[in-house]
Amino acid sequence: MPQFIYLTGCGYYMAPSFAAIVERPESPAPAEDCGSEALSSRIEDEPEEASQGLKGLKRHSRAVRLACLAIREALRMASIPVDPADGKRNDIGVVVGTNDANLEAIDRLQQEAETYGVNNTNPGLFPETVLNVTAGQASIYFGLGGPNVTISGGDFSSVKSLQYAADMLESGSASHVAVCIVRLLPPAVFEGSIRYVTARESVVALVLSRQPSGENSFKLRMASAADLPDAAGIRMTDEGLPAALAFKLESGGLPSGASVMYADAGPEGLLAIEC
Repeated sequence: MPQFIYLTGCGYYMAPSFAAIVERPESPAPAEDCGSEALSSRIEDEPEEASQGLKGLKRHSRAVRLACLAIREALRMASIPVDPADGKRNDIGVVVGTNDANLEAIDRLQQEAETYGVNNTNPGLFPETVLNVTAGQASIYFGLGGPNVTISGGDFSSVKSLQYAADMLESGSASHVAVCIVRLLPPAVFEGSIRYVTARESVVALVLSRQPSGENSFKLRMASAADLPDAAGIRMTDEGLPAALAFKLESGGLPSGASVMYADAGPEGLLAIEC
């Protein structure tokens, strides 16, 4: 990973129960086994695409719509044009981290097959069942022609997505990477049959860049915890890390004043992000 990268844009939509993670990232999240219905809440009604200037999204899944809305806000903050008519940007990549973004479409396709027969399902639904559909559609919608990747890493999807984006920047494959972490509640039919289940919905988009871009940007250094020790660091969950970075970009600092955030990276130990 590069020694330094820049966080230049963010956008997000989240369930009410997720707001505390954004507003006070140094505080522990509410216990997930306390039976509170708020922890299993969905993102409130998404803005009308037309009012946001994003037309043609209604035919796509909820995951694609929310991701595109968040990515648009992140690109705008990074001062990156979001109109494909301006020409394809082959220097901008997309990384989507998700474990569940295509489950809604899979459920809808199954329901149609049971109702109308397997030969009479809506052919437009099938592409939405592919895990990479969110990243692919966002790239098409915004004219982003750089590398396009989806990472499904269970408890480490956010960390792995940020690491992959940083590696893209270091390799010179892109000058900017839109990273979007999509965590949605699965349809009821999947309850009890999937290993990783989101407790509260959030869609957080971040733009990572090789150089500062836009009015709001700050430098990041990503490394393992062993390579980047810091006594004032705070421990983040994988789902809370993107939201905490977005909060820092918007507010200019974490409430705790900590300069380093740590998150579990699986067998690799802890990922440390120095802000």
